[in-house]
Amino acid sequence: MFASLGRAIGFFFDRAFFGLALKALALTLILFVALLAGVEYALLHLPALGSPLVNRALELLAPALMAMGLFAVGAPAAAFFATLYLDRVADAIEAHDYPGDPKASGAPFWTSLAAGLRLAILVIAVDLVLLPADALLPGLAQIATILANGFLLGREYFELVALRHLRSQAASALRRRNGPRIFAAGLIISALSAAPVADLFAPVFGAALMAHLYKRIAKEAKA
Repeated sequence: MFASLGRAIGFFFDRAFFGLALKALALTLILFVALLAGVEYALLHLPALGSPLVNRALELLAPALMAMGLFAVGAPAAAFFATLYLDRVADAIEAHDYPGDPKASGAPFWTSLAAGLRLAILVIAVDLVLLPADALLPGLAQIATILANGFLLGREYFELVALRHLRSQAASALRRRNGPRIFAAGLIISALSAAPVADLFAPVFGAALMAHLYKRIAKEAKA
């Protein structure tokens, strides 16, 4: 797992991948800014809530609310953004680092999109279920959220990469046989997704990490 982690980090510094990583980061940033701008616009145009002081307080709290929004949408965004460029990241990595391997046929776009949407909905549902615990046990609730999202993100990222090479049942079976390593990789993606600024890198990094991890696991399975 550590070898795959090192290679995924190297993705951002390799000149062969720099343009692709930059485009993916730019797209993520644009979508985040658009989302947060929508939150700011909604706050500024709220009707009077009993007293003008309430609206004024919300406007003053807007930066803090936006920061909380970054934390809240980080994992769902990482889940959904994977469908936008996971194939391109995996293609680039496999062509550069594994040129002798058979070329992946690729997962159908609608299959990837459906998987990404399903994952985003699951992550949002888990976050909502754990939301009341944030007020009672803030530290423990955040850890529980990262653990739950780590399981979901690891599972779906790996299967999205595996589906480029395998049928659905084979991809799921391979994931189940390597659950601990995939969960550990998912935890890294989840932790990055929960941190402002780092969450911008999480989807691209997650795609690169799982592309390398899949290759390592597939090679071990054939040995």
